[in-house]
Amino acid sequence: MLTSQASPTELEGLEGSLSNRMEGGAPHQQSRAPMPKVTRQRYLPLLIFAFCASLYLLPLMRILLGNGDEGLLVLGAARIAHGQIFGRDFFEVVGPGTFYWLALFFKLFGVTFVATRLCLFVSSLGTALAMYFISRRICTRYQFLPCILLAGTYFGPSWPAISHHVDSNCFALLAVVCTLVWLDKRKLPLLFAAGALAGATTCFLQPKGMLLLFALLVWLWMQHRRSSASLSWLGAVAGGYMSVVALMLFYFWSRHALWDLFYDNVIWPSKNYGTLNVVPYAHGIIQLYWDRFVVAESGFRWTIVTASVLVVPFFFVASLPLLLPALAARSVRSRVRPEIVLCWLCGVALWLSEIHRSDICHLVFGSPLLIILCVYYLQQYRAKMADLALQILAISATFLACFNLLLALSAHSVATRVGTVALFKTNPALTFLQGKADAGEEIFAYPYCAMYYFLSGTVNPTRYAALLYNFNTPSQFEEVVTVLDQRRVRYVVWNTGFEKSAQISFPNMRKVRDDQLIVEPYLQSHYKVIWADSDYEVMERKGENAVAPSSYVR
Repeated sequence: MLTSQASPTELEGLEGSLSNRMEGGAPHQQSRAPMPKVTRQRYLPLLIFAFCASLYLLPLMRILLGNGDEGLLVLGAARIAHGQIFGRDFFEVVGPGTFYWLALFFKLFGVTFVATRLCLFVSSLGTALAMYFISRRICTRYQFLPCILLAGTYFGPSWPAISHHVDSNCFALLAVVCTLVWLDKRKLPLLFAAGALAGATTCFLQPKGMLLLFALLVWLWMQHRRSSASLSWLGAVAGGYMSVVALMLFYFWSRHALWDLFYDNVIWPSKNYGTLNVVPYAHGIIQLYWDRFVVAESGFRWTIVTASVLVVPFFFVASLPLLLPALAARSVRSRVRPEIVLCWLCGVALWLSEIHRSDICHLVFGSPLLIILCVYYLQQYRAKMADLALQILAISATFLACFNLLLALSAHSVATRVGTVALFKTNPALTFLQGKADAGEEIFAYPYCAMYYFLSGTVNPTRYAALLYNFNTPSQFEEVVTVLDQRRVRYVVWNTGFEKSAQISFPNMRKVRDDQLIVEPYLQSHYKVIWADSDYEVMERKGENAVAPSSYVR
């Protein structure tokens, strides 16, 4: 077994012995004897790391960020737990993986906030363990640094929160781990497992799983050409991948929802996704992070210094596409270890799968393996500048991770119908809604605040958890108005401040003319405001004779 402390000479010798074993040579009995001890030495640090990582992650799990994407995913998973089918009974553009992964936890632990955090904890801890395993295998020094960098930069709009990016990264990195273990043991079931995990990644985020499969096959083909070994290696990975994808397709076919799956995840996004999600490269570093680190109204100079330290890891991640090739150029002529090639291929695959929206959050989710490679190349340099860069990264990443933890501990607890959650600011709209709407009652949350359904224990009568102009089609808006009119939905939660806050997340969003509005005229004519603040309105349906419904249903 390879250990992270092995020298390059020892690694090459061990790789040679593995190659001889594949070619039929019988290894000496002496080399087999210490294997159990080496195995224990390798996995004991993983257990210690898992314990320490859990201590860090658990306080973060209590937080509810309240971002729109988590609400969509949690609401969809709750619908599945109650017997509905993705695509057929509700519409979402992301893959079905996160919905069914979270629904499994709902089935086991009930539709509660605790169940969502157990799911998030498993995915987050799995990601951390995979990162540490790969880092130990690649780097001889600063083995904790990639994990700390990823943990620090993960914290933001999409974590700690249920996210298809978090789940897909967990399964993708575990696929890489299986492949690295196979490089030691050369057992085909490990490659089958790697392929199956890549297939599961496809269920969460289609481009990531498909690109990961391609990267694994290319790497195995390179290994095949180097050692003239059997092509069964490629067949094992492809077989594991196709088994998972075929099982998913069969499930939706058996539920008469295969076309709905294809429409939601392929046809519709190809026509509607890109317009709203075009952003400048690394968008959000200033708006989402610098402004959060700097307390502008304090006016103290030290806040600028603190923010300058905390923002370094984000600029590091944004610079990886230029920084990493520059660092690797020095090693082009030297023999590259197979695990380094694997990290390059899979790292580029993950990065490309997230670049469809090039803001800083997606860049972070696409960069786990590239972070490891960058730390590896920096610690290969013996120059003082490289060591200084690693020290600066280590200090800033550690401060960022600690800052996030302190920020999480400052959140206050709020009681909801699905359990106690921790919020950074009060949510009077939720409190008022829970006092008005009964559990299980139908309400409508508009346009992008689906978490209200889950927290208040209410039901969405439409197929859409979010409804955005220049994203959803006019026919989908009209379908929602028809449902509201037919079912006489009593309460509406209207996020009136969404357009202002959306300028950060969706800078390309175009303002809609008044004559193009569909839902707003219906709400204003059929509902009255019974509670409001600067960002939300809670509305109650007026008497049935207020306006003829047919005049508003297009």
